[in-house]
Amino acid sequence: MRVAIVVPVYGRGVGGGAITLARGFAAEAARRGWEVEVWTTCAANHYEWRNAHPPGVTSEDGIRVRRFPITQVPGADYSRLEQSLASFSGLDTADQYHWLEQAVHSAPLYAHIAAHSATHDAIIALPYAMPLVHYASWAAPERVLLWPCLHDEPYAYLQPTRLLMENVWGVIYNSPEEANLAHSRLRVRTRRSATVGVGVAPLVSAADQPVQKSSLLYMGRLEEGKNLPLLFEFVRRYADEGGKIELLVAGNGPLTPPRHPAIRFLGYISAPEKTRLLASSLALCQPSLNESFSLTIMESWLAGRPVLVHGACKVTHGHVRRSQGGLWFTSYDEFAGAVQWLQEHEEQAWRMGELGRAYVEAQYTWPAVLDRFASVVAQWQEQRDG
Repeated sequence: MRVAIVVPVYGRGVGGGAITLARGFAAEAARRGWEVEVWTTCAANHYEWRNAHPPGVTSEDGIRVRRFPITQVPGADYSRLEQSLASFSGLDTADQYHWLEQAVHSAPLYAHIAAHSATHDAIIALPYAMPLVHYASWAAPERVLLWPCLHDEPYAYLQPTRLLMENVWGVIYNSPEEANLAHSRLRVRTRRSATVGVGVAPLVSAADQPVQKSSLLYMGRLEEGKNLPLLFEFVRRYADEGGKIELLVAGNGPLTPPRHPAIRFLGYISAPEKTRLLASSLALCQPSLNESFSLTIMESWLAGRPVLVHGACKVTHGHVRRSQGGLWFTSYDEFAGAVQWLQEHEEQAWRMGELGRAYVEAQYTWPAVLDRFASVVAQWQEQRDG
């Protein structure tokens, strides 16, 4: 199979679920002997759009990466439009398309997709909330499989999002809840779609770690969109009321954790340290309201520890219900009660972690995900060519 993966940025040090998905897919595809390339921009991250990498072809971790220069940086109106979306104030139809036009773009990338898409079995494009991915997908919609990583957020309700999802060759979802959001709530009518999931790489092995019953772990991007201010507030309150808790915050991003004795900021951590923290923490807390999958939850389960998620996030709540691998909260009292319960019920907490591990190993290894992907593509090719 010959596959190209289109992402706005790519690289070993680039964070984010969609980029991690792209790296994992590319690595497993290469192991299978598929011919896989990554088509991306010369930017180093999605916080500042500048041509940090040289254009051209390189090999990164055995994957062929083809980079194209950014030819347009965000325009004068882009920040205003982004702020309107972030505040849920909405955009009229004209401004929705103006938002797309004002964003970062790479004309050479779009031209390459249009010229070379027909020589590939599939062009995977992700994530949907980046205007560059919209333009890239429209360069060859008859070949593009959009892997949107769709969230219940303002971008999902835009007219350009609907048109994109309804006109590409097919749409790939990470979870049943993501598919339900698209088809039941947004009422998107895709030409074809399938839930394939995301593969989770095995953790770097580490010796058994004693569980620190007061340590709650957050791991991931540090952004307000991850609902971190609420987590910080709840942890401070729990500690100030006499509860034994220390929130370990691992990751990077524009949001700086507040100074408080119960909050310890670790920044970027190595793979072995990540495994150690996951295995030794009381639980991983994922407070985000908008997830399409959540790799960190799966990694916590692979380390044998339970998770604590926000009950209003259908995706993470769905994972926990199906696996029985953790608890959820929607208020401070529920958060405090869950933390205390996990601290007081070590055996049950361990059992939750083991149930979570079994869930990941049965559903979300990369070989299982690529098996489903290959089956879907073969079926859709037969429909198209027949």
